[in-house]
Amino acid sequence: MHSIDLEKKTAAALEKPPLSRTVVMRACGRLAGLLTGGAYDGEIRARGLEKLLTREKICQAASFLREDTLERRVKTELLGLQNRFLMPLGVLMHVTAGNMTGIGAYSVLEGLLAGNINLLKLSSEDDGLSVFLLQELIRIEPVLADYIYTFRIPSGDRERLLKLLTLSDGVCTWGGDEAIRGIRSLAPAGTKLIEWGHRISFAYVTEAGRSNGEALQAIADHMVRTSQLLCSSCQGIYVEAEGREAVDFSRRFLRLLEHSYEEYGNKEVGFRGCSTIRIYQKELESAMTGERIFRGRGVSVTLSEEPGLQLSLMYGSCWVKPMNREKLVKTLRKDRGRLQTARLVCLEEEETELVRMLAGAGVNRILTGRDKEAGEQFGSHDGEYPLIRYSRIIETDVSL
Repeated sequence: MHSIDLEKKTAAALEKPPLSRTVVMRACGRLAGLLTGGAYDGEIRARGLEKLLTREKICQAASFLREDTLERRVKTELLGLQNRFLMPLGVLMHVTAGNMTGIGAYSVLEGLLAGNINLLKLSSEDDGLSVFLLQELIRIEPVLADYIYTFRIPSGDRERLLKLLTLSDGVCTWGGDEAIRGIRSLAPAGTKLIEWGHRISFAYVTEAGRSNGEALQAIADHMVRTSQLLCSSCQGIYVEAEGREAVDFSRRFLRLLEHSYEEYGNKEVGFRGCSTIRIYQKELESAMTGERIFRGRGVSVTLSEEPGLQLSLMYGSCWVKPMNREKLVKTLRKDRGRLQTARLVCLEEEETELVRMLAGAGVNRILTGRDKEAGEQFGSHDGEYPLIRYSRIIETDVSL
């Protein structure tokens, strides 16, 4: 679409009353029903996504779209503010990352819930699912057509990006530091910048928690099922253990990962080959780093004495690092701008102290695993609720 036409269409939409959240939530509820009913199974197979989008993951995605879920989310995130004092930002641009299928559609949904006109710049790695889902949403509720626009623009095409940014009241960026810096350098003065950058997550296991096999198995399952590709995916485990105890813990956790891999792992030949190469390369590097590599079928554990946070090999291969509780905050503070989720395995009487320590270090989400839905259905992004950031609070002395 030509930028002049887009400017006219967005201006016309802004002259109307704000988009009704009820309309958005009802459309999403109908889409959720179609997802769980199998209406899109053929489309998923045609796109080669059936192994990625399992029935379980489809049902989980549908649960996020249910009308009652979205109603609770709006009430939670807008903190009881009366709707008449809230207005959308106006035009909201979305620049998404390619590490999660459908993230573009998810981001636009959040923009719609706040009433915005949404301009989605698709990731170069986008698999087409976001566009398909948004087209279906428009088919279900045609009024949304004036609030959803998608664009395939290379990140290097600064001229076209600038045209979209010039039309936008705000831009939310999902991605790494380079992507965020690129948008910052282009965004006109006065444009609201909303940055959902790459974050890193981990688990913390206390001395008492080392014997909690059920909780540790849940962490192993989480690693394998998410392939450790999400910001909320555990990259590794800090454990209160030293020497032989740390070695024993690493070996025991490797067995848990192997169990998870048998249950949930990707066993395609090509995928397994790539995983084997990554682990083998890590073994070669360990001769210089002093790390110990424990290799299992399709998974591995790297025991490292270097305490700093780091990405894992992913896909079911994690790190384990001995940690003294007294050094925890100091260690994590070095990465305070990148911390997201910490999963705790400890005694209940240890939780209060550890939650305060982790929160003080900069962690935004701390889970024990007791509440299976905690932080999942309408959790914050990096410690902030998105809907309020996509809105404006209006003050007036006019009685509405």
